[in-house]
Amino acid sequence: MSWYKRWAAVAMTAVMMVSLVPAAQASELVPTMQAKGISPADDPASPPDEEQPKLRNLALGLPYEWSEAPDPSHPDAGNKLTDGKYGQLDMNDPALVGHVRGKAREVVFDLGEEKSIGKVTAHFFQDYPANSILVPLTVSMYVSDDKENWGLLSHNATQLLWGEGPPREEMFAWDGSRDGIQGGSTDGKLAYARYVKVIFTTHPTLWEYIDEIEIMGTDGKMDGAVKVPAEQPHFLEPGEATGGIRNLNLLYNGQYADGLGDWTKERIIPNISYVDQNGEPTDWLFDGVLYLGLASPAGRDFGLGQTNLGDWTWYLDKTFAAAGDMQQLNEATKEVGSKLNQPDYKEKVVLMIPNPGESLNDFGDVDGSGESLSFNASVVGQEKALENRKKAVQWWLDQVRQRWQAANYSNLELVGMYWLEEQISTSETGPGLIKAVSGKIHDMNLKFFWIPHSLAYKSYMWKDVGFDAAALQPNYFFGGMDQDRLEDAANTAKRYGMSNEVEFDDRMLQDGVFRERYIDYLNSGAATGLMQKGFRAYYQGNNAVYSLAVSKDPGLRLMYDWLYQYLNGTYDIHNSTPPEADVFINGQKLNGDVVVPNTETVAFTWEVQDDDSGLTQVTATFDGKPYAPGTPIDLKGMPGKHQLAITVAAAKSKTTAYTIRAASTADTMKAHVNLFAEQKQFTTPGAPRSLNAQLDQMKRFEGKNAAQFDLFLKGFNAKLDQLYADRIVSDTAYASLKEEVYDLAGNLAENKSVTASSVEGSVSTLAPKYAVDGFSSTRWASNYVNDSWFQVDLGEAKAFDTVRIEWEFARAKTYKILVSDDQQNWSSVIQDNDGIITAHEGKETVQFAPVTARYVKFQGIERATDYGYSFYEFGIYNLSQSRE
Repeated sequence: MSWYKRWAAVAMTAVMMVSLVPAAQASELVPTMQAKGISPADDPASPPDEEQPKLRNLALGLPYEWSEAPDPSHPDAGNKLTDGKYGQLDMNDPALVGHVRGKAREVVFDLGEEKSIGKVTAHFFQDYPANSILVPLTVSMYVSDDKENWGLLSHNATQLLWGEGPPREEMFAWDGSRDGIQGGSTDGKLAYARYVKVIFTTHPTLWEYIDEIEIMGTDGKMDGAVKVPAEQPHFLEPGEATGGIRNLNLLYNGQYADGLGDWTKERIIPNISYVDQNGEPTDWLFDGVLYLGLASPAGRDFGLGQTNLGDWTWYLDKTFAAAGDMQQLNEATKEVGSKLNQPDYKEKVVLMIPNPGESLNDFGDVDGSGESLSFNASVVGQEKALENRKKAVQWWLDQVRQRWQAANYSNLELVGMYWLEEQISTSETGPGLIKAVSGKIHDMNLKFFWIPHSLAYKSYMWKDVGFDAAALQPNYFFGGMDQDRLEDAANTAKRYGMSNEVEFDDRMLQDGVFRERYIDYLNSGAATGLMQKGFRAYYQGNNAVYSLAVSKDPGLRLMYDWLYQYLNGTYDIHNSTPPEADVFINGQKLNGDVVVPNTETVAFTWEVQDDDSGLTQVTATFDGKPYAPGTPIDLKGMPGKHQLAITVAAAKSKTTAYTIRAASTADTMKAHVNLFAEQKQFTTPGAPRSLNAQLDQMKRFEGKNAAQFDLFLKGFNAKLDQLYADRIVSDTAYASLKEEVYDLAGNLAENKSVTASSVEGSVSTLAPKYAVDGFSSTRWASNYVNDSWFQVDLGEAKAFDTVRIEWEFARAKTYKILVSDDQQNWSSVIQDNDGIITAHEGKETVQFAPVTARYVKFQGIERATDYGYSFYEFGIYNLSQSRE
């Protein structure tokens, strides 16, 4: 469904959640009011004094209640929002109150008694991407008489829609004289109430900073002040608006690998009917099907405005072919109806409308005029571009109607059309296009459906632009979000009067974590009332429902049964904890962390204890990569710490991590030198003998005299480097032996105190400490800013001559390595080229003349990708023989 879901790999997690929507402004938005130093009573948008009595700030000095406490790093003692102090454009200004992650925040003010309220403002700060701070996507304002039942004043969208740039501020305002009262069907301009509530949405990973809320009004009841009727937040219920559909199943029938976009009768039957373990239908399942496609055979995207008339025609031909997707759905419905003794049953169908976009300049000729339509306003002008988009959509609707009527499906009912774009376009003509399309759809006596993503711009406007049914995507299934995002999505949907989408895909068949998230959706739906009262759409990837239905795995089949129960409103919340698992290394029980020689080959297996549910699933990773039980891992060339993570999942999951230390010694190094000699990876017989001579001396002092051991280790390293420079040792042997040198020399930075200029998205698992924890599966990542830094405090001045960086994909193009004794005066370890180093992917080693310093800093100059800087490990070593 969502544009970042469509390839099943969700770097959504980062693409959508941190790569933000382009900055643009919708036509109905008022200009941004720069709030600092401006009293809302003096706002030029307000009427002059002769039209309205002077208003004062009723909130000044008042206490208030937070639904969730601010982050301790930017706290609020209970007066920062009402002390009259606006923060400067500096994230460290103490006037600013910070929130990160979690549910939308609510702030409630008690005015003490009912008063006349003419305006409410909330002032926010943004600093993105430098410090991961965004203004909220939406701020909503309410009033109440009893603090329980709330009437809506307005929903307010950010006026600059995020974007990158220097720090800025934004005022969100409800101005009754300008906006009226948006809830309760009242013509009033002033609200009469005792309580005021401000709700602002939170980003899944980034910060929101607020410093002041003002409530402009007067004591008593002014002329024209009205009570705002309370509206109970609620899900959109199935009924007329949804074409009678309660559960809408998304079937993707575009161009997909392995034929997954081609829906056969056999694949469809377990989607529209509940089948027993023999595949026989016993009841109906989803009562509505949405056919939609994303990719065309040419690789263009129907959702992003990339496809042309040829692509549109291809999709229609495929969908309405004599044996195409729609006919397969008809045949499946007919067969199930016959078996359930309901031969006249009709499955309800919704069909997508591709996003025409606003950039295509050669869409194609839809009316035989010889003119290829352009949707690009910069080429044909705004009015003509909009007219052409309407003409293209009208062609689509005409084609759908004609093809549907010609097919005369016996067991299908077309009830609606679906708008594929997942947010209301930010362009001036975006809302107008949807309104026009809505009118055309309603003229066809059909309903208009929409499923916006969780950060969709102005999604609260869904009814205003003409949609009949909307289901908000939580997007929790795809990662990067906390579980409370499900409750937050439910609350948001209720506030806007829409519903929610249930999301899962084929990954839940193999991965216990994804299966747990699927169960979280079911549990949340039962807890929030979505299951009992709401219309629901279901994203299932390409084939998850069918795969669950036909699975011989009792645990997976149970997931299909639970889905059936959920669709029928009978599902019970499941939160069972998983059983324990015994883990074995080479057949021996693993009771904790373990040390093994790095000459070993290891394999891991596991057994689940006392599992009677048939639900338990075990998955594992080794150094962050999926691991299948019994797979041998040769530790040669892999000295150091490795992490085995075992996840046992039932309804809930538990992950246990084991550290496997592959230890290097003089003996392991000698074994590898001899092995490489046997493999003829040295070009002279004297080379391995010279290395072994150093190793023999190392062994004499190993565990007895650290200084002498270190001396001969450095001698071995110098000899190995010389052999490599002379091309006497192979790349493979050199790299493997060098890893053991680094391991025995020790990373001076490991587990030391580290700081950084930023952490990508404020995600805790990307914190600086993970670049010095010794594990190559964890990492630090910065925000998407060139001028980012990472700093290690060695605790005291240490001698070193080598820095080693293991880059993630988000590496530098150029950078510096700086050292200091006081964190004030810095010098580069590289003396030429102004200290600038050109980065190379993978593991990069920077060698330099020995230095002595306490602080070591990576200073980014320019990024090599659109992301920030990220490395798995940052190593500092002293390998020079001149240092003892």
